[in-house]
Amino acid sequence: MKKYWKTISISFFIVVFISSYYIQKTAMASKNDRSYKIETISGNKEEIENLILQTSYQSNDLYHMLYISKDGSTNPNNQSFFRDLMAPNEPMILRKYIEEHRNFMRGKEFDPRKYFEDKSRLIYTTFLDDGGKEASNVVTLQIDILDKNTNDSSSFKIDIPVKASYDWINVNDVYVGNGKINILTTNYLSANYLIKGREELHVYSIDENKKELVKDAILAELVSEERGTSSIRIFNEYNTTTQNENYYLYMVEKYSDRKEDTELEVISSQIYIYNNAKNEAEEWTMPEELKPYRKSMLIHKETIYIPVYSANGLTLNRYHIEKKQWEEPLTLQYSSIANENDAPYLRIAEGKFYLVYRVSDGQWLSIVDLRTGGLIYEGKIISEDKKNQEADSSLTIEQLYTLH
Repeated sequence: MKKYWKTISISFFIVVFISSYYIQKTAMASKNDRSYKIETISGNKEEIENLILQTSYQSNDLYHMLYISKDGSTNPNNQSFFRDLMAPNEPMILRKYIEEHRNFMRGKEFDPRKYFEDKSRLIYTTFLDDGGKEASNVVTLQIDILDKNTNDSSSFKIDIPVKASYDWINVNDVYVGNGKINILTTNYLSANYLIKGREELHVYSIDENKKELVKDAILAELVSEERGTSSIRIFNEYNTTTQNENYYLYMVEKYSDRKEDTELEVISSQIYIYNNAKNEAEEWTMPEELKPYRKSMLIHKETIYIPVYSANGLTLNRYHIEKKQWEEPLTLQYSSIANENDAPYLRIAEGKFYLVYRVSDGQWLSIVDLRTGGLIYEGKIISEDKKNQEADSSLTIEQLYTLH
């Protein structure tokens, strides 16, 4: 009988715990939830059929997340207890992997930068122990591959020689092509009495068939004395797993020592383009008049984009890497704008650019065809809750996804 009482007691506490969880969660959600929708102004409504905006807003001094689509808005915190337990903060772009390939995703990090997907395969890359917690002359890279047609998976490990044991290795992107897997990483090494600390940008090139390292290219490095007065910046998009990056765009800048009440002065600024197909890097120079906008650069396929914002709209400058020439800039006039000091949200994907900016009664969404420069959709993100209009001013666009 004692055995049954123990089982009953455990079951009772589990029920109480889960019930309390839902009561608390429902109470918080009902208190803080906001409701938004996308109102079409002009253009083809199909352009937002698969579009989802990941947003945040402030309420009672707390920030809350919200997903907004053509169907309205949903609070990701309203998901089930067991989903919260398995994947409490998974990026939306990885949600379908968890739902469709649960076994393959088990034990993996929810970081889109570590994944690559095409029509037939899903690939995951990770450095075990983030590169090594103990002194070692190798780091171990593990690559897991799922065949989406058969649902079969395979895995292999590669020991990569290193001169020193890294404290951690961050994966920035995975490129797959012609039997090769390239992994762009940032490696960090702390200083000790034998070596100087450093930050390094690497591309590890793997032969997928032979399952071996072909090349470890160090694209840039900063030693410990420079790390406070220099930076390595990568401009490739990090929240996608399906866009194969033929080129990596990165910048290395060095600054003078900061003086009190003054901004950092740039001593040198080099921009580089790395060709994944050729495993080669070359320096790239932009026109002098565009250099003030260099930190806003984006890269999409074979084109570098440099947005320049004004009080009236956006000018999107374009450089074609393979043609080695500047193309005619694209321009977009704002419908209106509430505050020109608020930075618009810009994303380039699937041959289009998406621009979201604040207007007096919400957020304005414009979609432009990159090939023609034509405006193909305009809409407005507005609050459906008239009692909570104060949240409109704090609504921030975090990410824009086009899910299929």
